Amino acid sequence: MTEITGENVATDLFDLIEGHAILFTYGAQARMSELVYRMVASFVENTGVPMSMIFFTEQDRGPYNEFCCNHILDNAFAPNYENSSEYSSGGVTCTDMTELLMQIESKIQPRQLLFLEDLAFLRWRHNKVPFLRFLDLLSSRVRDKQGTLICTVAHNIFDTETEKLLHTVFDTVLYVTEDAIQFGPKKSKDDIQYALENGRLVLKPAVSTDLKKVKEIFSLSMEERKELDKIVHEHIEEYKRS
Repeated sequence: MTEITGENVATDLFDLIEGHAILFTYGAQARMSELVYRMVASFVENTGVPMSMIFFTEQDRGPYNEFCCNHILDNAFAPNYENSSEYSSGGVTCTDMTELLMQIESKIQPRQLLFLEDLAFLRWRHNKVPFLRFLDLLSSRVRDKQGTLICTVAHNIFDTETEKLLHTVFDTVLYVTEDAIQFGPKKSKDDIQYALENGRLVLKPAVSTDLKKVKEIFSLSMEERKELDKIVHEHIEEYKRS
């Protein structure tokens, strides 16, 4: 599923992802759909965690269907995906989000992986606050179960304030270019180079990297997470009143 060049890049990357809320933000040249699907498949294969996908629109699910039916991925999902759930919400009103949160929360399993639909659809919604609040609460519920939340969004599709609020909901924001997964908007020696070759995801360090140190930087204590949650909630309330 995933080929590793050099150090144990995939293992360390999955250690960084597991148990956290992760947002992959990507540029126009990134093959994000294929990359994230294969990364999630490899993550499930390596960790054995149960997985659910969450959809918020009734859009064409061609990439999703291809992802689930691709024979290369069958072995990874056979023992895991058949027991997972698919959720759908037609809108992002407060009522929709509250009902959906309760539905998901009742089914979250320990170490569950929740993989969300790309957030591009939210661009056309005038009031984004209910959805941001939903994401904030969902990420907290997943963490309580020591689970993992993964979501994707393109660079610069929201205004600056909305983008800042979105980023605060997630523990870690990873930046994806056409050939690298970066730990910040600018290139660095800690970047992970990737390639999609013959249906496989190939990962390798850019130069030399120690992702365990990066993981320590992003790891928060329970008290620090509570303080961060408080700040996020305050920002959302301020945004709602503006």
